[in-house]
Amino acid sequence: MKARFIAITALASVSLNAQKLSYTPDIVLGHRSYTYMHNVNYQLNERLKLNNLTLFDTEYTKDKENIFFIRNTLSYMLTKRFSANAAFGMKNPGAFFSAYLQYKIIQPAYSLSYSIGTTYQKGFSLEQSISFEYTPYLTENFKGYFSVLAIGNLDDSGYPRGLQFIRLGVKRDKMMYGLASNFDQFNNGKKTLENIGAFVKYNF
Repeated sequence: MKARFIAITALASVSLNAQKLSYTPDIVLGHRSYTYMHNVNYQLNERLKLNNLTLFDTEYTKDKENIFFIRNTLSYMLTKRFSANAAFGMKNPGAFFSAYLQYKIIQPAYSLSYSIGTTYQKGFSLEQSISFEYTPYLTENFKGYFSVLAIGNLDDSGYPRGLQFIRLGVKRDKMMYGLASNFDQFNNGKKTLENIGAFVKYNF
């Protein structure tokens, strides 16, 4: 009886911890490069959440245009839709720190997020981002899947960095797959990169 109680308690603990932790990898096989991106979320309590966003974009034959982005964020929920965030990480060309406010709407068929704040990386910049995801039912087992992620930085030199990721496909249970396009801009658009191909994404 005691062993059964211990086993049930352990399983309940694992289940509760699993509910606090989520992992979502997104893989793109494109014409120019292979892209791996993930979001890891851990809910500390009702208001505090940790997030890790990691992106690696690696060319097939050369390392000249590789892109990396790693951001660790502590988020504090002010209201149901507003949160305050502090983040640090690494991205081309080095370390950065950010502080920003985020507004988020989550509905069964769509979600929308907008954030604005400041980032320091060899100087301060105004950073804005918008994320939109739409999953309408197509059949009983399949949903459509459309998502857009756009991030842009503005400073006294203009537009030093921006990116836009677009996904269009289908969703079944926790898996999404279809067509993908990634667009990156550097140094006021003097340098641009594109990667178009297929993606697969899974919500663990």
